[in-house]
Amino acid sequence: TPEEAKPTPSTPTAKDNRIAVQVGAYRDEATAEAGWRKLSRQTDALSGVKYRIVKGEADIGTVYRLQALPGDMAAARRLRDALEADGVASQIKQ
Repeated sequence: TPEEAKPTPSTPTAKDNRIAVQVGAYRDEATAEAGWRKLSRQTDALSGVKYRIVKGEADIGTVYRLQALPGDMAAARRLRDALEADGVASQIKQ
């Protein structure tokens, strides 16, 4: 089986491979942190949800992906649907 490349978390506490719901991608970590605070004020769906910032590479260079960590796939689907209802674009990442 070929080895799959995994994103490198930007913080040691986010070294797991849990199901995540990506809610944004930013040019630096500070902007991603600010993005979480803004989104948390915009929708109650993120209340009490943990998150991580994952550093990665994209066509535009280095990006910091902001990902909510709802727990499991069922919770991820519920979160994605709730975010969509509140007008927040998101996608599930495995």
